[in-house]
Amino acid sequence: MKQHQQDFLLHLLESGAIKFGEFRLKSGRISPYFVNIAVAINTGRRASKTAAAYVTEIVDGAVGTDFDYIHGPAYKGIPLSVIIAEKLWDARGIDVRWGYDRKEEKRYGDLADRYIVGDIRDRDSVLMVDDVVVTGRTKIDNWEKLTRYRDLSPKGILIAVDRQEIDEEENNTAEILAEAGLNVHSILRITEIFDYLLNRTINGTVHVDDRIKALFDEYFERYGVTV
Repeated sequence: MKQHQQDFLLHLLESGAIKFGEFRLKSGRISPYFVNIAVAINTGRRASKTAAAYVTEIVDGAVGTDFDYIHGPAYKGIPLSVIIAEKLWDARGIDVRWGYDRKEEKRYGDLADRYIVGDIRDRDSVLMVDDVVVTGRTKIDNWEKLTRYRDLSPKGILIAVDRQEIDEEENNTAEILAEAGLNVHSILRITEIFDYLLNRTINGTVHVDDRIKALFDEYFERYGVTV
């Protein structure tokens, strides 16, 4: 695990943005961990640390900076898009536009932004940012919403944690997204997190012991991709 990944994982742990135990997901799956990126950005300091991790992955990782616009899917992607755009400029001198979609159509005032908020333009290359991907269908739907509005090309999706899961039809989520042109990039993969934390004491706490790891192994055998 690279240094910026270790730093980001420590940030997730210290802020409580990642928890271990048993959690029911929206999909109905009982997961041995839960990621809530909102907790990792709920103060200025935390938001800055989170944005720095995304920016490092963009500039120094596999994502690259050849894109014009950062899109944050409503709702958690909205604050991510702006703090990442700000950090790209403040820390690296890279100026890109950012915006988000509306869950519901705006029906009042200036209707130019009734579906999409932000200065998104035809022929933009768009990087989508979010916290995690579970099944991927919502990301594809979100991309289709954007492309009904403008003529765009996908740069991909950058997420905090790749759950490395299959969808309800047992398809590899990342492969399904890639087929739609949305290559998935992540700061951390969940298998890396569990391997790194197993019986490791961090600030006096063992977050992943043998019991939690066994729960994860059982969960991943059922829902995980082949690695």
